[in-house]
Amino acid sequence: MTKILDEYLTRDQLAAELNITSRTLCRWQEMPDGIPHVQVGGRILYRIASIKTWLESRERSPNKRRAA
Repeated sequence: MTKILDEYLTRDQLAAELNITSRTLCRWQEMPDGIPHVQVGGRILYRIASIKTWLESRERSPNKRRAA
């Protein structure tokens, strides 16, 4: 049986997955285009699908002029 929160990570879990600190996640949340999150009770949770979309939106191509 699937649980409702199976699609979510805690702050510590996501920080470990991205190899960053929990404090960095806090800072990213405060940015205007910050990392999407929800608060359930006193816990901050991150939906895995939303994190993947957010990461993809930040993807950049190399600067072709600099490569020359």
